[in-house]
Amino acid sequence: MDNKDLIIAEISSAITSVLGKSAAAVMRKAGRQASLHIWPDLPSGKSVAEAGEIMTEGVLELGGFGSFKMKPGDDPNSGVIEFNDCAFSAFVEASGQPCGQQAICYFGFGLVEETYFRLTGIRTKIELVNRDDGARICFETATPR
Repeated sequence: MDNKDLIIAEISSAITSVLGKSAAAVMRKAGRQASLHIWPDLPSGKSVAEAGEIMTEGVLELGGFGSFKMKPGDDPNSGVIEFNDCAFSAFVEASGQPCGQQAICYFGFGLVEETYFRLTGIRTKIELVNRDDGARICFETATPR
């Protein structure tokens, strides 16, 4: 983990501590806004599978969040997501919040929601389904709203 990731993790822990449950809404919104700034020229009209391929490359370039995979779910507008080796999971104990409930997780949810929408035209809600600590993988879903 580099110094940038350490700083982000500490900010995330502080936001979670100070804002409590409000951190989820604030950070989800920040993630949505970040999508517009990080990737201003995304293509549109993509399938869920195509969006997954584009997002895999984009998330990897960001660093910190580890690797990202998304494939279509049972509903043709939904996605099944895996984040593997997210550096921020190392701060679960210090933050007092499990994976999926840390401020940085909500930032990631918002980032994926907005990017997914911009690529596919489908509004979704990203949620953690399960975390496999041994394999260091967060399993998430993109459920159409």
